[in-house]
Amino acid sequence: MPFSYDRARRELLTEQQELREQLEQLENEEYEGVGYGNHMADDGSEAFKQTVDMGIRRRVELSLKRVGEALGKLDNGTYGICEDCGGRIDRARLEALPQAVYCLDCQAQHEYRALPR
Repeated sequence: MPFSYDRARRELLTEQQELREQLEQLENEEYEGVGYGNHMADDGSEAFKQTVDMGIRRRVELSLKRVGEALGKLDNGTYGICEDCGGRIDRARLEALPQAVYCLDCQAQHEYRALPR
């Protein structure tokens, strides 16, 4: 079965909408002010929740950016081309991760370089 660019676009658009909704929920989250609680443990819990939510927000924003870039590549005809080596990204990889920017070999090299030494 040939790769379906229309299917990839639909999946990316669906993911984009879901990520936007997640971001909106995170933006609408209300926090109690740290230091205004009745107990230090409550303040610590609130600060921890804010920190976790901030990390989640950054991840969602990055994912949203990557999905947008993938949609742009679909529009300009460069979708499925590895940003490192210029080779084709395997169909199975694109089906599993439509916003992939590297072929499997280049992705492995990026992950290897990111390992702590």
